[in-house]
Amino acid sequence: GELETAGDFQDALDVARRWSGDAKFQVSVQQMRGLIDAEAAGRALTDVADLLVGAMLDAVEADFARRYGRIPGAALAVLGYGKLGGRALCRGSDLDLVFVYQIPAPDAVSDGERALSASAYFTRLGQRLITAISAQTGEGQLYEVDMRLRPSGNAGLLVSSLDAFAEYQRNEAWIWEHQALVRARAGA
Repeated sequence: GELETAGDFQDALDVARRWSGDAKFQVSVQQMRGLIDAEAAGRALTDVADLLVGAMLDAVEADFARRYGRIPGAALAVLGYGKLGGRALCRGSDLDLVFVYQIPAPDAVSDGERALSASAYFTRLGQRLITAISAQTGEGQLYEVDMRLRPSGNAGLLVSSLDAFAEYQRNEAWIWEHQALVRARAGA
């Protein structure tokens, strides 16, 4: 609704932050009044986060495509881990995210005025998504973003191809990483 009428990308960030504050406040009031319990509040706050991450991804992709175009047939998946993945966010929770992309061909490039390889394209897109979610604006911040659960942690690539992600999980991941993956879900 309101996000679609935002004048520009910066305006979209501020609209999302205002809406987020209102939605989180409503959940808190419902919980304080005893209308919902902690589990229902966690699910509601997770729904808010899912909607905001999706809206920010749409806004970032549209803004990013103006310069770099798109990679036809490719997609970026945002995986939620931890409390986000388990649908149990609290009011002050950060978002544990992992980004995985799929491309139609190994040599896929973007079709914009400045063409990028798939790896460079999705890395930059991921960086911009993190900034859109975590940056402080005049309206505040949506969430802190934690990317340490990606393959190889902070030493790993910010964004993995689906094939590289699967290979890592099969051959390199520690047991605790498999345990964390159990709670993960796509579409966060």
